[in-house]
Amino acid sequence: MPDNKMTNEYGDYINNDLDSLTVGQLGPTLLEDSQLISKLAAFNRERIPERVVEARGCGAYGEFVLDKSLKDLTIAKFLQTPGQRTPVFVRFSTFVLPSGSSEVVRDIRGMNIKFYTEEGNYDLLNIHIPVFYVKDAMKLPDLIHALKPSPVTNLIVPERTWTYFSNVPETVNAITYLYGKYGIPANYINMDGYSVCAYRWINQNGDVNYIKYRFVPQGGAKFLTKSEARKIQSNTCASATNNLYTQIYNKNYPKWDVYIQTLPENELDKFPFHPFDSTKEWREDVLPYQKIGTLTLNKIPDNFFNDSDQVAFDPGSFVNGIAASENKLLQGLLFAFPDANRYRLGVNYPYLKVNMPLNGIHNYRQNGEMSIKNQKGEYNFYPNNDSSLPQVNNKDNYSQYRAFVKGIVISRYQNDYNDNYEQAGELYESYSEEEKEELVNNIYESLNGSPREVVEKMIYYFYVANPNYGQKVASKFSMNLKNIILKYDKSFE
Repeated sequence: MPDNKMTNEYGDYINNDLDSLTVGQLGPTLLEDSQLISKLAAFNRERIPERVVEARGCGAYGEFVLDKSLKDLTIAKFLQTPGQRTPVFVRFSTFVLPSGSSEVVRDIRGMNIKFYTEEGNYDLLNIHIPVFYVKDAMKLPDLIHALKPSPVTNLIVPERTWTYFSNVPETVNAITYLYGKYGIPANYINMDGYSVCAYRWINQNGDVNYIKYRFVPQGGAKFLTKSEARKIQSNTCASATNNLYTQIYNKNYPKWDVYIQTLPENELDKFPFHPFDSTKEWREDVLPYQKIGTLTLNKIPDNFFNDSDQVAFDPGSFVNGIAASENKLLQGLLFAFPDANRYRLGVNYPYLKVNMPLNGIHNYRQNGEMSIKNQKGEYNFYPNNDSSLPQVNNKDNYSQYRAFVKGIVISRYQNDYNDNYEQAGELYESYSEEEKEELVNNIYESLNGSPREVVEKMIYYFYVANPNYGQKVASKFSMNLKNIILKYDKSFE
């Protein structure tokens, strides 16, 4: 039985952890003081590379409870039996700023979920609004560079961000969300979660439906105004983390109702816009939400670093009956997320406790930095002649999606298949007059100081989305909207 005596990394007892080994009472410290060297070396290496995005965040454990069987849509086992409980880990985050930054900034919030199912882990990425800035993962590095601090001063320079936005008009819908009333979530527990990307669900007949997820907080979604956020930020930069852990500690467990939208594969061509465009949402009046279960968070991790920092999400971590869609943003994330995990945590990150599947990991991959696999035996390859070792699973016919593609030209398509403005205009129209004023004021405060060309192009985009939208922003800048339209719309007379 282990006792409570302190030991070093090699198991030897430590009899003094407060004083260095010196030559006499006032003499120099000796290099042979392995306890001092080990302690300082470990301290120097406490930090691992920070996430490039979603660095500021926290997580908690909980469970997902299924309301009704979804076997008509998928063969995923955790979605078959009403009342079935699946353990989860959820990590919330801001998107752009580093660890230690404020949690009440105007920014996208992440809500990434790891479902520990009996078939393995299923990871699902979500954000707090139903659309993203861009359609294609090719744009992600440039988008994030534009949102991050200046490479010259390391300060946030809004002009850089708006210069990017002015050259990528598909960002207008997300801008209208984030600079409007949805831009600053009050906390993590009163925050929606949207998958944005669609996923394939495959049933026992091989039928495919495309699915989007939504997580609706039972306490309602709440947001802050700019002035409210500044007041909170003057007192603490960790308001959302503190709120989450306080509620769980007091047993006021946060809950979300879980919904899906369903689009049959044979109806893809009938959709009013490209259904895999991440800058567009599936309208509820076209594809209604159906409630499938409840997500509850009820346990604070024992150690923040071990769980919240080292949890690693992989959007390609699917279970039988669920697969990726053709969404061009998702397709890039399938590589980007696990590659970032390998960079931050090493190739053996799946073996960390928070990432380990309930049924373990069984394959022939070996070695690498910090390997804790405890591999045994002569055969580290497949196929081999030992049937007691891991074998492929041949019984699940739909574990991998199969499609027939013929006569398709491979090219870098620009995806100019629909306009970038309609839904942004509809969102603007849904705001009250007070909310429209707040949106315009927020845009003005951030955009003001940018080059005139950038301002003009943004005003034109807002005008195309909704004429009143463009006029209000133009008036804020004391600019003539008609002149801007004449400059950028050659068809205007």
